[in-house]
Amino acid sequence: MNRTAIALLSLSCGLAASAFAQKSVPVTSEPHHHLVYTGERLRVFRVEVPAHSSTLIHEHAVDYFWIAVGASEFVNAAVGKNEVPVVAADGSVHFTRGGFSHFARVDGAQPFHNVTIELPEAQTNPRNLCEPVLPDQPADCDAAMNRAAALFSGADVRPEFETDQVRVTLLTLAPRAKLELARHVHAPVLVAVDDAPGSLSVTCPVSDKPKGIALQSRSGNTYRLTGTARCTMHNQTGSTVRFLAIEFAPATR
Repeated sequence: MNRTAIALLSLSCGLAASAFAQKSVPVTSEPHHHLVYTGERLRVFRVEVPAHSSTLIHEHAVDYFWIAVGASEFVNAAVGKNEVPVVAADGSVHFTRGGFSHFARVDGAQPFHNVTIELPEAQTNPRNLCEPVLPDQPADCDAAMNRAAALFSGADVRPEFETDQVRVTLLTLAPRAKLELARHVHAPVLVAVDDAPGSLSVTCPVSDKPKGIALQSRSGNTYRLTGTARCTMHNQTGSTVRFLAIEFAPATR
């Protein structure tokens, strides 16, 4: 083993030992997790872990999912379990049950960026739609695509997964594309995946925002649409941008 390999191995071991020497902190106190939105049914974080660094040990108390922003490789180290290397393709979505603590360590030269969405309501019966969000589980893409195509048009639409409480669809808008949301019963929440200068004009009403506000594609920016009428979102950024469309079933009390 050459000196460079030994140095990298020593750094990796040092980061792991340092992390496990720490007490677990709430995810809101973990400095790489930047809270950007809090709502009754979701909480959104922008996560940025630089190369050759590690998060603190932090707790995920509730179910959540995350989408990789750029391709990345990292080590997932859950407390009390073996470390697991993770290779995440750009745009891949991953669902995880809560109730554990872990840290993420980046050994390589590429940073790890993602958008993490916590779901405070317990999620039941998670299942794949068109993507293998849940490893080794079957997909049900045809019916999901038919439904998504009836609701969204003008963008590349990819249903990711659903539970009894939530359905998640990835929307990709080319420059100058106009997404049309058909008449609907429950308006989705839109979460930006990519950073792009410029804005997106919308005719859809957005909760707590003035009418006609322009949306910004900043990773993690979250917009809760309201109303039931047909409406549009026009990509005027000059870049291809992605948004997660999150649809919630009526809340049970």
